[in-house]
Amino acid sequence: MSWPDVPAGRHHLGILGGGQLGRMLIAEARVLDLRVAVLDPDPEAPCASLADRFWCGGLDDPSAIARLVDECAVTTWEIEHINVDAVAGRVERGAVVRPDPNVLRIVQDKAAQRRRFSEAGLPGPRWCEFSPEGDAHLQEALLIAFGLPAVQKLRRGGYDGRGVTTLRAADTPRLPGPSILEELVEIEYELAVLVARALDGSTVCYDPVQMRFDPVRNICTHVIAAPSELSPVAPEIAREARRIAEAAVTALDGVGIFGVELFVEKGSPGRVLLNEVAPRPHNSGHYTIDACATSQFAQHLRAVLGLPLGSPEIFCPAVMVNLLGEGKPGPVAVDGLDRALSLPGVTVHLYGKRRSAPGRKMGHLTAIGATVAEALDRADRAAGCIQIHGAPSPEGGHRG
Repeated sequence: MSWPDVPAGRHHLGILGGGQLGRMLIAEARVLDLRVAVLDPDPEAPCASLADRFWCGGLDDPSAIARLVDECAVTTWEIEHINVDAVAGRVERGAVVRPDPNVLRIVQDKAAQRRRFSEAGLPGPRWCEFSPEGDAHLQEALLIAFGLPAVQKLRRGGYDGRGVTTLRAADTPRLPGPSILEELVEIEYELAVLVARALDGSTVCYDPVQMRFDPVRNICTHVIAAPSELSPVAPEIAREARRIAEAAVTALDGVGIFGVELFVEKGSPGRVLLNEVAPRPHNSGHYTIDACATSQFAQHLRAVLGLPLGSPEIFCPAVMVNLLGEGKPGPVAVDGLDRALSLPGVTVHLYGKRRSAPGRKMGHLTAIGATVAEALDRADRAAGCIQIHGAPSPEGGHRG
């Protein structure tokens, strides 16, 4: 069979969701001359200007989902908050969606995800299901029986620190809605591992990376990656993280790229615990565009299209920094881009979002270096040059 072998009028790839992950996926699809269609509710979504066809429609709308999926040879997603029943219905009619919608069904529900990983024997924080509604005294008794402090996570809809709170006492205000409770783990640091899984079940695993977070907003600020011999992650921790990550993706029986988040508990030796899995390209993997033989986005395309997986080799230490919106909301203005790009080894990626808001992910930069310290220094210097904020008028734009 020749490649690409897709009938005229159809698209090679459909993407449910039009955010920055989809935008970077389209950039890799262009390398293979693939036609891409996208569905997103925002007419100004980052993918809107790049897709061969862009439909503005709800990700919970069965008719909009059917329209996209039925016009594409293969469909994937770049966000979990979609109508999984609608997607599964198209698969039952013969559509090809990867990963399988059943993976999405599990991942959308934190209790189902925890249950699947517990059944697979994977190490994680002690947890239980929890409903904060009902008799207040009963709920307080349940919290005390579980053990405080504890972390409450809404079963559905949370991301980037939303839908998560720490309960330090039985009368601490709780999030409304079905939830899970997890023991509050004393964390030394957090890791992420990218795992690509092919149609035949074979996997390719990237080296673990360290993530650093803003302690107030709970948003990832830095990702630190390096070849194993230069990595700040101890070899025994890295081996265990890779083992857990590959086992978690296998337990989900998914196809594509998966971002696996893990904790390293304080202590000697520190336990490696599974946190969550994202069945899509992941924020922790953006450094792969500039520092690896195969980016996470190219790897996802290879997996879902049934092509051979690529090498995950990282060439040198790299540090990724998320570029967040600052100041007042408004049309995007970018200051200091020229100064950041004047630094050696620095690449800036802007996401094409039309409006900035405080804490919103507007782009990222990656800095490479001969050592982790050099890459980190370059990344911090470059990030210190750039400010992304709301311009006072619609005329605001990129400014040097």
